[in-house]
Amino acid sequence: MKDLHRIPLVAIILVVLLRMSIGWQFLYEGLWKKATLDTPTPWSSEGYLKNAQGPFRNYFRNMTGDPDDLKWLDYAEMSRRWYNWRDRFAKFYNLEEKQLKQLNQILDGDATEDTSVDALPPSIVVQQSPVELPKVLEGKNLGPVFQYDVASKTLSAVEPVLPSEEAALLGQLDVERNPDGQFGKRSDSTQQPDGAELEFYRAVERLAFQSRQLSYRHKLAAALRGDPDKVGVTSVANERGSFDIAMGTATADEVGAEKHLLRYGKIQEYKDLVKDYNRAVEQAQMDYQNEHATMLGRKVAMMRNELVSPIKALDASLREAAIKILTPEQLKLGQLPPEPTQLHKADMQVMWALIILGVLLIIGLASRVAAIGGAILLFMFYLVMPPWPGVPAVPGPEHSLIINKNLIESIALLGIAAMPTGSWFGVDALIYSLFRRKSAPAAAPAPTPAAKA
Repeated sequence: MKDLHRIPLVAIILVVLLRMSIGWQFLYEGLWKKATLDTPTPWSSEGYLKNAQGPFRNYFRNMTGDPDDLKWLDYAEMSRRWYNWRDRFAKFYNLEEKQLKQLNQILDGDATEDTSVDALPPSIVVQQSPVELPKVLEGKNLGPVFQYDVASKTLSAVEPVLPSEEAALLGQLDVERNPDGQFGKRSDSTQQPDGAELEFYRAVERLAFQSRQLSYRHKLAAALRGDPDKVGVTSVANERGSFDIAMGTATADEVGAEKHLLRYGKIQEYKDLVKDYNRAVEQAQMDYQNEHATMLGRKVAMMRNELVSPIKALDASLREAAIKILTPEQLKLGQLPPEPTQLHKADMQVMWALIILGVLLIIGLASRVAAIGGAILLFMFYLVMPPWPGVPAVPGPEHSLIINKNLIESIALLGIAAMPTGSWFGVDALIYSLFRRKSAPAAAPAPTPAAKA
């Protein structure tokens, strides 16, 4: 190769090492991302894209589908998201009917039917069976909450059991729990209670405890609809000429003679702050405007964490509760695959691009194409948070102006693409040698002595 005579050997070795080093970085990063997919916390570019800045900010942020986490604060949207997750979970693990009813009970409080996504969930119906009804209770009224089905021997509670209701039913039994935790007859604590009455006593205790456990949609409604500090409080005029108190924040456009704002909810405050921040980012041109936008961004991040973190913790708790109902055979199926959203598809494309380009750069196959592809990929990373004048600085210890590590590495890859590094060392060199041998013209036969004569 003529290039080898014009370029020092040390330069050739260093350029090849640079190509392989960048390839190794790509490959390892892609493999690490792939390895996290089977863990409870798979890799996602969501956080990186949500912090996008610059002229392409909206494009990259909108790829996440919820750049400001507002859907986490929407009761109907979260209910819809949980129902969709429930359906995928049941299909992936092939849940039995009993398991599906248990999951529905955990999620919605109803084992049979889904309620509307924007409606409050029904009262929890819990059951204990088989439970023998003691003779002392035969023909008696068990109260407004408890129901007993003789055919199936099932004791049910149609709504959360109050402590007074639990005590009233248990008080009809000749059973008493002693201070040491042991049971005896109420009439004579030294005697053992009747077996059927003792079993019924325990069933009522379990049932009462279960009935007071809120479903996850109950907990979600309490957080996003029942907390006046979060949703606000408004007084609304009624037909009688007075005002009714309603949960919710009245905006400035809604406040008037028919509606008054009593408490400004934090969720509405967060939405207003997000609008102010986005407006400040779009209008920022001077340094002081950038500083103001940065300050608003910090406030947005702090309030988002305060409001969204409890809902995300509730979401994680629901998924953990669902895992507990699986059998060992179902657990062997691994993690539930993520929903195929636009963000997930983009993440998979980036992950496989890093792996494929990394392998090609290391082995020197199609090295010029791989280098150009890597440069484009890194330049896309660069555009998410470009260190340009007039663009809010990226949070972190690094400080750059126009040039940062992504751009430097992208330029280096373009330099590698401009040189035949694959033909110096790599699979490209083997392919080049093979084709050169086939295309070389055959040598002319040497003349014989007779021909010379």
